[in-house]
Amino acid sequence: MIRPSYAYELAHTKLRSKRGILITSIIVSSLMFAALIASIIVFTAAEKSAVSFIKTAGNDKYLVQVSPNIPVSVRDAPSSLSAKDIDEIKAFEKKYYDAIRQKYVNAGVSYDSSSEVPILKPNPFRTDDSSESARWMVDYTSPATSAWLTEKLSVYAKTAPNTYDKLKAIGAKYGATGYYAQASTAFPTLPQSRLIEDGKEDFSSNDIKSSNPTSYGYLINAAYNSNYQFRDDSLVDRYLLTKSAKSLKGVPVIITAQEAASLFGKEVGIGSEPKTESDKRKWLKDIQEKLNGHTYQVCTRNSAEQAMIAQIQQDYSDIEKNKDTPSYKEPNLQLQLPSSACGDITVKKDTRTQIEKNAQKKTDEEQRKLGLYVAPAHYLTTFQIVGIMNAQPFSEYSTSVESYIKNLLSPQDDSFSAVVPAQLYEQLPDSLKFNDQITTQTDPTRYELDNTTFVSRVLEFSSIDKARAFLSNEACPSHDLGCTKAFYADPYGSNYLILDEIGKLFRQILTVALPASIGMALIIMWFTISRIMSENRKETAVYRAMGAKRIDITAIYTIYTLLIAARVSAISFILGIGVAYAVDRIYGPQLTDTSLSAFGIISNEMHFSLFSLSSPLLLGILGIIFVASIAASIQPLIRNVMRPPIRDMREE
Repeated sequence: MIRPSYAYELAHTKLRSKRGILITSIIVSSLMFAALIASIIVFTAAEKSAVSFIKTAGNDKYLVQVSPNIPVSVRDAPSSLSAKDIDEIKAFEKKYYDAIRQKYVNAGVSYDSSSEVPILKPNPFRTDDSSESARWMVDYTSPATSAWLTEKLSVYAKTAPNTYDKLKAIGAKYGATGYYAQASTAFPTLPQSRLIEDGKEDFSSNDIKSSNPTSYGYLINAAYNSNYQFRDDSLVDRYLLTKSAKSLKGVPVIITAQEAASLFGKEVGIGSEPKTESDKRKWLKDIQEKLNGHTYQVCTRNSAEQAMIAQIQQDYSDIEKNKDTPSYKEPNLQLQLPSSACGDITVKKDTRTQIEKNAQKKTDEEQRKLGLYVAPAHYLTTFQIVGIMNAQPFSEYSTSVESYIKNLLSPQDDSFSAVVPAQLYEQLPDSLKFNDQITTQTDPTRYELDNTTFVSRVLEFSSIDKARAFLSNEACPSHDLGCTKAFYADPYGSNYLILDEIGKLFRQILTVALPASIGMALIIMWFTISRIMSENRKETAVYRAMGAKRIDITAIYTIYTLLIAARVSAISFILGIGVAYAVDRIYGPQLTDTSLSAFGIISNEMHFSLFSLSSPLLLGILGIIFVASIAASIQPLIRNVMRPPIRDMREE
């Protein structure tokens, strides 16, 4: 039997023959495997980076925001009123106004029934042949309507399948934890609360501001609109720049970078949002550094002062419009707007008679007896920025890698509100918290239902599979208008389901690409080795004539095949790793900028990498190259060693 060292020398010598065919085969096989290797390296790294960001966003959990699917028939009046609906509404309306009438009787105050606003009003779209029920529609301006809808919700809550207790029972089947409430702060919005800008209140603006009709448009104007929501600190930990209440001078708040730049950018030298991701990352870092701890104030005026301001504006308009009308008589009582931010409304002119003053005094006394009197009051609330989140409008993530990353890591909720970290808020002294007079609810029953029983909550799951199972089995996506399940639910904090679906797609592609590449490599290797062996039949015959056994010929060609496989492996890995490294160097920094700005945190420790050699598939491909090469050589090798040597020498 030939020595292994001699077999190696002979096999190595054969690499110098038929170099053209050999080199072509090695290059073609290497390119196919190099493409696979590069794809695996890049995707593995991208998946690891995305998972790292996602886990940071969810504190190593997968979050789902859940809200109850309350039937429209409970939340609102039926679109088409039946005779039974009308009877029930009229019965409730009678009970409602009877209770108010009795309240007046008990207080010794005369009751004016003409002030009653019925729940039902004539339908202006009715026709002469309309049924009796079609002749009516609900009047939402009636206070009785609000009370009726609250009672409907209270009745529904007694047997509802989507209360907090029911949600906990369902979530337990999937190992859910957390159940963080997304509760309202009950802080009044614009126009009752106005942001103080440049040391004054803008009384000309009464409408909620939005840059566009989407939730993003309202979110980037939340502070201006005085729209705030409590959230558990753990849900917003990635945005918090201040985590201790010791240094706070007001209510802690997290606002969007876009609104921070718009409202306070000029004060600290920050411009509008840049276009490029690298500039956006610097811009976001600049905002976080310069506006961390920045304070601003909001003035809240109660309903009495709101009515006074409306009267001032109406009187001014009437006076200006009639200034050239001799018969016009100005109001006897004229008020004027505050001279300073959140200042008192003062009397500009009062020429009322004593009778008129006594009549107003009597009205106020009656309102006090009924518990309805609201004394004019205003309150100044200080807010302190403790975090910045970078809001992202929705975009189709399939249009580019950058948009995919943005939608993957951006906050996934439809909130309109700036965020008040709940635990940080609770650490404040009472003097810095919201004034109780501001947040007192006119309808405590409805507030309790909306913020406890049916409040939106965020659940934590330990794995994507459990989160997906809950989403699939127990809830509908929030955009599903035809939902028949008890809950609506969506991924929260980041759209990790996108990543999971992309991962599945890549693995599906790999199950096709890998066998195809192996098959092509087998064909090429078979063709190469078969061609070389067939053209070296004389050489094989000479070996046999000199006494070489079939096992010796097999050893030479097996080593020869392994040497080819080693070259294919080396070239494949060098090219694949090189391409992956180049991709990482070119696109890695850009994707890091995109990821960090979308994620909302500027950190030198977090990077979006496209280069990782940790996938076990790489070792698998290495083994496949050698196995495929040996498999490709079996048929031509058997054919060659089994042929009679004398016949091969004669044919040559």
